[in-house]
Amino acid sequence: MSEDLKDIAREVHEILYSKRKNAQQNIVRTYYDTSAVFEEPIIFVRGQDEIIRQFLFMATIFISITAEIYSITDSMVAGNHHIVSIDALIKYRLPLKPIIFRQEIELRTITKLEFDEQNKIVKHEDIWSIKDLVETLPCVGWVYSYFGRKSVGLFTNQLVDWVQNGIRNFIEY
Repeated sequence: MSEDLKDIAREVHEILYSKRKNAQQNIVRTYYDTSAVFEEPIIFVRGQDEIIRQFLFMATIFISITAEIYSITDSMVAGNHHIVSIDALIKYRLPLKPIIFRQEIELRTITKLEFDEQNKIVKHEDIWSIKDLVETLPCVGWVYSYFGRKSVGLFTNQLVDWVQNGIRNFIEY
């Protein structure tokens, strides 16, 4: 049974992370529960229609979307649900000129698909790093990597210093 779910998970992943819009709709209607949840670090939606819209949006704004799957694992969870996890590198190609901007966003993603007893996906969670995303964004990535994160680090260190000194001065007073 778990090999069947791994095969379903691979098919779902390969179609959703592509430009095949009609196939995306069909795969969600076929394998997702009607009230399934899709979430990632910046999006949360519920229901087949909303999930379809999220993937159609991605397929519309990018020139190409490809996924290189590194591994697929599964495990049993409470209530006879199975979790199938897919570790993949997903590449989104932007419609920009490569001279000025980086043309491709690469995101290492862990996709967790939770299957119920009827082998329907009830939860689809994509786990990825906001840092990785921002660093690959055109123009913003370089500024963020070399200045933004370091500036925030310096600011928070200074803030902690001020608070500690303020507390120390208050106690001594």
